[in-house]
Amino acid sequence: MIIESSAPTRIDLTGGTLDLWPLHLFFDNPPTLNAAIDLYARVTLKTRRDRALVIESRDLGIKARFASIQRLPEDHPLELILRLIQFYRPSTGLDIITHCQAPAGSGIGGSSALNIALNGALNRLTGSRYRRAELVEIAKNIETRVIDVPAGIQDYYSALNGGAQSIRCGYDRIRTQSLPLDLKQLTRHFVLCYTGKPRASGINNWQVFKDVIDKKKRTHQHLWQIAETSTAMEQMLLKGSLKNFADLFSAEWQARKKLAPGISTPEMETLMRAGKKQGALSAKVCGAGGGGCVVFFVDPAKRESVISALETQGGHVLPFRFVKRGLALLEG
Repeated sequence: MIIESSAPTRIDLTGGTLDLWPLHLFFDNPPTLNAAIDLYARVTLKTRRDRALVIESRDLGIKARFASIQRLPEDHPLELILRLIQFYRPSTGLDIITHCQAPAGSGIGGSSALNIALNGALNRLTGSRYRRAELVEIAKNIETRVIDVPAGIQDYYSALNGGAQSIRCGYDRIRTQSLPLDLKQLTRHFVLCYTGKPRASGINNWQVFKDVIDKKKRTHQHLWQIAETSTAMEQMLLKGSLKNFADLFSAEWQARKKLAPGISTPEMETLMRAGKKQGALSAKVCGAGGGGCVVFFVDPAKRESVISALETQGGHVLPFRFVKRGLALLEG
């Protein structure tokens, strides 16, 4: 049996970090907004006649063979994949090939998209019949175990559902709502630029997490600003409007970069200045910052000028489109 699976990465628009439990509870359960993009994480599973597990991560350039599921190590560069295999416990050996089009540490949810893609494939292979919401719970808990700090949930929902969406963690459950945006038009307004330096998102998020629990006043103030910005942006985007998007996008970034040292880097600031000189309306870091990607909101007429300026400064502009589709499975 062969199963092919893929899931999109995402650009986060506002409200990141507040998708970490229980942080959202302290800020009136605000929404986190993001949109899926066509830089996919892809997985191919092929059953074997023996019990061996042969795993190849093409983007990381790692290939490993294990005699059986009982011989999987605790500590390994492919730990996320290994822990998912241990959870689902397939009854046969497997050849597993993974590839993510997002650069490692880019801040656009590559590991989470891979997590959902592999979850979906193993769920289908083993006949476990976990529901979509349960796939998110499995993905979150296993990734938390791998990175050793709490994981947010927004990336899993973008990978699972696709499209532009609002994700709101409530007291009773998590609610998602599609945002009625023209994704082709939205794509023309954005430029995604990789700094060339990966980030460790868990480090920044964990510092913010601790500061909230420790009741650091400034951290609470900045997160309230992000929460209020997210609520205002959600109301606007639910009307299909981008009228005040640049101002809200910028306000989110101004609050976010004050949350912890190192969220903004000199490379990011250089790229932001270069983009704005050529007409970018606003910009912010992708994910938790400290490296990875910067995303720019632009006037479509000035998009090419912004791209040229970023490349001149050594940025790696990543071509992409916003997409409607989420997790996709093909069985052969």
